[in-house]
Amino acid sequence: MADRMILDVERLAVGGDGIAFFDKQAIFIPFSIPGEKISCEIVERSRDFCRAKILDIIEPSPFRVNPPCPIFGICGGCSLQHIEYSHQLEYKTAAASESFRRIAKLDSVAMDSKSGSGFGYRNRVQIHFTQDHGLGYMEAESASSVRAEGCPIATPVIDAWLRAQNRRSKPDRELMARIGQRDRFVVFGQDERLYIEGAESKAEAIVDGHRYSFPLKHFFQSNLEMAGALVVDAMEGLSGGKAADLYSGAGLFAARLAEHFEEVTCVESDAVSLEAARGNLPPGRGRFIATDVESWTRTASALARRGNSTAWDCVLADPPRSGLSPVTRNWLKSADIGYFVYVSCDHATMARDIGDLVRAGWELDSLRLYDFYPQTGHIEALARLSPPDKA
Repeated sequence: MADRMILDVERLAVGGDGIAFFDKQAIFIPFSIPGEKISCEIVERSRDFCRAKILDIIEPSPFRVNPPCPIFGICGGCSLQHIEYSHQLEYKTAAASESFRRIAKLDSVAMDSKSGSGFGYRNRVQIHFTQDHGLGYMEAESASSVRAEGCPIATPVIDAWLRAQNRRSKPDRELMARIGQRDRFVVFGQDERLYIEGAESKAEAIVDGHRYSFPLKHFFQSNLEMAGALVVDAMEGLSGGKAADLYSGAGLFAARLAEHFEEVTCVESDAVSLEAARGNLPPGRGRFIATDVESWTRTASALARRGNSTAWDCVLADPPRSGLSPVTRNWLKSADIGYFVYVSCDHATMARDIGDLVRAGWELDSLRLYDFYPQTGHIEALARLSPPDKA
């Protein structure tokens, strides 16, 4: 394979890179668009794939636009600002469909999608100090940081704060006193309220009219507009006695499950987040188990083998990108469950897990995508499945 070649970009990968093929080998090309003819140079080779950089765009896509951010392509935050937003979701939906076809072996999965604001949506950012004493973000595939005079994907209150900080000739003394020796810190902003790690340890957010409190440096959804839509859809038609929220975090879903079920069991390995969930649920409506989900499901399976099982009207899981472990999937297959609601930030691992459940007789009732992360290749997904006896 030559170092330089001309290729036709066929589709987008999960992370947002364009994919072309040469002699059946996949070549990932950042900042390319499906349908484009690209002159490129190979910069990385492996047995299974190559990575290339664009030298020239011979036939540009009609959906290519000028990125509004001056550090796009340097900053590691965004990967799709060069694509007209109305078409980003189309490409990401196609990537999700390909995952379910290739990994789950499901050829005709019906999926719809929801999107919100293309810019000004991100409520939570991690800020880094730059070498010139400014504030910014990590560079793509680098340990260095780049100064950001503003951020078009951040909420207006964060964008305005970042611009104001970087207009200073010297770092803000009050800010430096708050941050201490950190080289990075979290900023969370909704409406006019701004929370800065070091000044506050907790933050509050309103999602679909519900107020949540959570530890600032721990995970909470960064697109509250789409989080509200996701939570509402996840709860649709659910009710009963017992529900389990696996990887519950600060209780984004558990707090709403408590409105539909008599008792909600929250399973979360992070004790600080679990304590936040305790505060976000109505008193007396939750059980809070500080352990990892794999250990909990392994114990539940052992109890079931001894005749001591629990019937769950609903199990909801929102795992990390790695998805569900084999232990957890095996527990789902054997447990007495009314419905399984699966939330995922990685449709490839979701397809793997759902394919496994479908082969065990489960029915995929619905699948919906949510564009939580416009201008990036990532997308959130919500699936609902029924076990074999209910399918």
